[in-house]
Amino acid sequence: MKAILTLCLAACSFCDIYAQEVPGPERSAIELDTDMAMFAAPSTSFFLGWQRDVNALFQIGLDGLSGCFGGHDRRLLRFGMLTLFTGASLIANRAFSLTAHDESHMEAARAIGASGVSLARETNSREMSIWEFFFESFNFTLEPGLYEYTKVNATLNEQAYVAGEGLNTNMLTADAIGRKIDEGAGHITDLAPYLLNKLWGVSYFLETGPHSDGANYVDLLIKQGHNTVSSRSVVSLNAVSCLLSGGFLALARGTYDFIAEGTSAVKPLGLRIGEVTLCWPELTTWLNPDNVSLLVSADAAWKNIAFFRFGIDSPLLGNTSANPELTFGVKVKIQRLRVGTEITSHFTGLPFFLGSAELLLADIFSIGIEGFYGERHTMRELREYPLGPGAAGFVKVMF
Repeated sequence: MKAILTLCLAACSFCDIYAQEVPGPERSAIELDTDMAMFAAPSTSFFLGWQRDVNALFQIGLDGLSGCFGGHDRRLLRFGMLTLFTGASLIANRAFSLTAHDESHMEAARAIGASGVSLARETNSREMSIWEFFFESFNFTLEPGLYEYTKVNATLNEQAYVAGEGLNTNMLTADAIGRKIDEGAGHITDLAPYLLNKLWGVSYFLETGPHSDGANYVDLLIKQGHNTVSSRSVVSLNAVSCLLSGGFLALARGTYDFIAEGTSAVKPLGLRIGEVTLCWPELTTWLNPDNVSLLVSADAAWKNIAFFRFGIDSPLLGNTSANPELTFGVKVKIQRLRVGTEITSHFTGLPFFLGSAELLLADIFSIGIEGFYGERHTMRELREYPLGPGAAGFVKVMF
């Protein structure tokens, strides 16, 4: 632990050197996609999409007020304003993240062919809708309900997959914020959703009892013969992943910049070499059906034209003999058109493919489409897209 703290302090000491402006910073954006229109049958992506837009509104709101609190003599006021926005953001993000968390459990259960997938109240076991769950999630003092499913003779691997999928969605939210910062759209209001989701895995595995998914997940991996897995080891891995991630370090520096100088934009940490910016890596702990893996992903930008992502996802606990996964992605801007693709390979079977295209129709308006395909051969596909291949169109308005 001392070594971890030393690394964190050393990393923070270099923030002044490595805080970089990524070419072409993005503006605040409200995005609507086809998944977000499914109010009758909301999915995980439904709640993640609306959560993203709520956070964009927090960003717009804080920027609108920040002009009233400029100057070095307004530090205490800026601290108070940041505290107020962070507190409100935590309440809102907790509701969205918790609902997406449990919806992900249920989507994983459907993916393994389970029946009777539903939510039930913890107090009286009565069935509840996802909307009831969502609105009651704004109450910090209680857990709205529990997910349920039935599958006769479900394997240990399948049960572990369902148990771990909720936390993976929290990690996905934090990872998206880390990428947002690297792409030049980081903002101090990202602090609450990032820490809430990035540290979810710490409290998750400290809870005990029959309804603890963390405890059940560890028990299921042990029953598969992976006796080296423990709640303590997974908690440590989650804590290290947070403390050494570029998103955490950038937000720590951004908090100081906002209070001291009133700068709300959060700059990514990295190194500029000519026209290329190399960003500090993001570390993410993932729960897979037979192992706990660590993804180290690094972003790079060339001018305002291309943005690259490289990642290696290696099992560290459980079935460590499983193949690592490699990810390579690129986004290219060609005048008003931005196209992107990502490929993730597990070195067995067909890789996972993701592609997107976005057309800027005006200075503040764009439309686009994103599609993905795989045959469930990668850990990434199982975690991020349990219901299989698909596509979604979107519109985006920038402020």
